[in-house]
Amino acid sequence: MTIEERIQELRKGKGLSQEQLADVLGVSRQAVSKWESGQSLPEIEKLLAMSELFGVTIDYILKGEMPPPADDRRRAARVGSQIVSAVALMLLAIGIIATIGQFSDGDYTMDIYGGLVIAAVGIMLMLVSWFLAGGRVLSKPLFVVNILLAGVLPSSYISQALLRYYPKPYSSFSLLTILLFIVIYLLICGTAVYFTVFRKKKGGYS
Repeated sequence: MTIEERIQELRKGKGLSQEQLADVLGVSRQAVSKWESGQSLPEIEKLLAMSELFGVTIDYILKGEMPPPADDRRRAARVGSQIVSAVALMLLAIGIIATIGQFSDGDYTMDIYGGLVIAAVGIMLMLVSWFLAGGRVLSKPLFVVNILLAGVLPSSYISQALLRYYPKPYSSFSLLTILLFIVIYLLICGTAVYFTVFRKKKGGYS
């Protein structure tokens, strides 16, 4: 099928005459007639207007190429979401391991900032995977593990900061610090899990 045949087919499918299409596009009926007879081609802005009017892409009008079906796009988004979520899991684990390892070597600057940066990237990727899936959690176990790992360093630093201790990758070995860490950790992770995984939405669960 040629360009002129596709334009004519789209126009008729919309139930428009050449004159009606011309009025919508702001051109003369003769211009539409020339497009459909192959005597001339529409300008780019007219192609854009037709793509919006007929609900197709410019590529379809020019070359007959249809976009991939919605199911294929959703499937690709799901796969991408799972891959990103898995990468986030690895980064969060690496951030924790690297942070503790750097602390044991006495590198106080890198153990705080380096580990937090890696963990922050992991958290960002978690959110990316969530948005790729349309605000849904495709694999609850994987996402929950991500949240549990993501909460470790922030909870540790917050608990020690509240007690005016020098921040370390893991809590100082005092009962009060450990208890405060557990409370903050459960609060952060529990809230995150509830709102992203188990909170009931309209039409079902995420």
